[in-house]
Formats: sequence, structure tokens, C-alpha cells
Amino acid sequence: MMIIGKKYGQLGNRLFLYAHLIAAAEEYGVKLMNPAFAEYAERFPRTRSDLWCHYPELEASAGSPRTGSPSRWKRNLVSKTVEWSGRGIHYLGGEIRGLKVIRLRTGEQCDLASDSFASQVLSQDVLLQGWLFRSEYLLNKHAEKVKSHLAIDFSLQDKIQSRLSKLREQADMIVGIHIRQGDYATYLGGKYYYPTSQYSQLMRQIADHYSPSRVAFLVCGNGEFSVEDFQGLNVSCEKRDVMDDLYSLAQVDLLVGPPSTFTGWASFYGSVPIYWLESQDDMINVGESLPDRSSQAA
Repeated sequence: MMIIGKKYGQLGNRLFLYAHLIAAAEEYGVKLMNPAFAEYAERFPRTRSDLWCHYPELEASAGSPRTGSPSRWKRNLVSKTVEWSGRGIHYLGGEIRGLKVIRLRTGEQCDLASDSFASQVLSQDVLLQGWLFRSEYLLNKHAEKVKSHLAIDFSLQDKIQSRLSKLREQADMIVGIHIRQGDYATYLGGKYYYPTSQYSQLMRQIADHYSPSRVAFLVCGNGEFSVEDFQGLNVSCEKRDVMDDLYSLAQVDLLVGPPSTFTGWASFYGSVPIYWLESQDDMINVGESLPDRSSQAA
């Protein structure tokens, strides 16, 4: 058994850590528990009724109603208890009664596809504390299992598809724009913070690049913006729930935004190509790097 024993970041970060370890659990045929998914568990059908967020899901969890969800305080209590227990075991030598703690330092990465990791999870229970437990190979190999486990409610999916279908009636392609402001004003000294006016200019470049194809934009993010900021463009930018935003972005034809696990998850989940805005040059010269329309159609 593997246990994710510490929270890292917000929704995008939690999903990627969970996803890579689901892939490892599938590869090695072991169980996974993720109490660190506490704040988001009730938003996903396959974790909603499960205090420990098992993979594979417990039979009793499948299709259980939302009213059967454990309370937030109980989830957080379990998550904190596991985290502090892991810390204690780590400082006492890293192993107790057949449970081994694997704790990564900041920036340290663990290759989930390595022989050393495989031998550990196949021989004992492990409690994992660290952000970079990763294997792109295993994630791609077991992508469908991962996506199935982290799928959203049918009702939300239907709502998203209905909205995008209406947008597609007015356009030949939909470009998702992630305006990450808020916390990005200070993150890395504001390296990836761009004002709304720059996003508007960027979107005009994108529309020109794909002309005469008609481009519609699905704008999501944590900034202050409205449709008036994007005059002359076909834009959907009403305020939506974070899950609505995330899984809507997974249904577009192209994603554009600053580096973020939020946009990265939408790209992975929906197999959507992504253009990262890593500098002011990327904002200004976007037309030089976008895929052509024929590759988008393919």
C-alpha cells in the first residue's frame, strides 16, 4: 500500500501528485490512499464518500450520494494526523512496524518507474511525503485509468458540454485562456503575472493568426476581468466554479496561459495542446509559435 502523507499546493498540484501515484499503483498492483486530497475529495464522484480516497476505489464509494460524504473537518483531521505521524516516523528512523516513510527534500524527485521504488512498494507499505513523486512514462501508460478515477459528475460534464456546444456554433475553434493573476502577482517576483490588457492584445494576435477561421475564447482565471475587457472578440468569461473552469478548459482546442499545474491538468485530461506564456516575449510574439490550423483540426 502507498499513502500520500502531505498536502502540496492547490487543486492542480494535488491532482498531478495523485495522478502519478494512481499510475504507479496501477503499474504495481498495489493500493493507494490519499487523505491529503481532503479539500477536493467531495468534488469527485470516486472519492466523495471515501474518507481515505482509495485507489482502486472502495466498492461502497462507487455511486454513493453526496450526502454520504465525510465532513471537511474529519478529512482534515485524518490528513493532519497522517502528516504528523509521517514526520514522527521519519525522525525516528523512517520505518516502524513495516511502514516506511519516503520523504523528499525540496526539489528532490523520486522516479516512480525505477526498480528501487518498485521494490519498496512491492515489499512493504510506504507513506510518501514530497511533491515530486513522478513518472511521465507510467502516467501516460495508465492515463485512461487516471482520468477515469478523477472524472467529474455527469451533471457538470453535461453543463460544460452544453456551454461549449453553443460557443462552437459561433466558431471554428475554441481557445482556452487562463488568466492567472491573484497569487501570481507575487509568485517568483511576478515573473508570470500579466495585466488583463496584455491578455486582450494576445487574444487579438491569436484571432489574427487563425483567420479566416473563426476563433472563440473561453477565458478562465483568478483575475479581475469582464467581457468589456475583450471588445471585438468572441469571448465567454463569466465567473464559474473552479471545477467548472478546469474541466471546461479540458474541452477546448488549444490552451494558452502562464506555467501552472491548473492549465497543465486541463491539457493532460483533455489531451489539449498548450502554449505556455513564460515571458513577455511569449506574450508579444505568440503568433510565431502557435500550431497551424491544420494540426489543430487533426
